[in-house]
Amino acid sequence: MKERKDLHWQGPYLYAGTRRAAAIVQDKTYPGMWRVRQPDGSLSDMVNLTPARDAAMAMVLRNLEGGISPSRAIYSASDASPVPA
Repeated sequence: MKERKDLHWQGPYLYAGTRRAAAIVQDKTYPGMWRVRQPDGSLSDMVNLTPARDAAMAMVLRNLEGGISPSRAIYSASDASPVPA
């Protein structure tokens, strides 16, 4: 699994198969701005929703190509705000 078509979004979470591999969170200070939660818990720079999703996908694909399992980046529901429809 090393292609974008193998990833899918459910709310603020990006899944690789059935494993939660990444999350985006809404910035607490600036409405409409989003951050990617890194596997170590840190947050990326602020961007709009679409670039945040693209960055999360790129991060997961890079990790998968490097042999890092998506299961190493599991996030709890309290870590992310819902994505607007």
